[in-house]
Amino acid sequence: MEKRTRGKPVFDKFHHVGAVVRDMDQALANLSSLGISPMRMPEGQTVVEVPFQGEVRGKPAEWKAKISMTKVGDLDLELLQPAGGESVLQEFIDSGREGVHHVAYIVEDVDGEAAKLVKQGAEVIMSGKAARGGFVYLETGSGIILELRGFG
Repeated sequence: MEKRTRGKPVFDKFHHVGAVVRDMDQALANLSSLGISPMRMPEGQTVVEVPFQGEVRGKPAEWKAKISMTKVGDLDLELLQPAGGESVLQEFIDSGREGVHHVAYIVEDVDGEAAKLVKQGAEVIMSGKAARGGFVYLETGSGIILELRGFG
């Protein structure tokens, strides 16, 4: 692992905090009871199920996730429930965890910015393409997972 150096981050446009949940309906009900209502997804639904193709820990993979976006003050909270296939989201649930999983930023060049972070010691743990661009999840070695998103 190369030594990390201080400098300007390769990303500065915050997008959302991602939380992984076991049961989307229960999570939305819990948030609603706290006065936090789900936002509508682009299709006009509260929850959408999205298929993905990409890589998980360097191996080709296909997976699905149920996704909902919720606004908490100025913060966008993305709720993700694994819905089939191998993914780091499913690994998170299988390890007995649920809750905050990653912090996401928008970047112009997902692959290029991810490569810079890998050179500094981060590890790509999942990547893929979505309807509105690509994404990469990186383990930073600090217990924080970063998601870099492109909306190309």
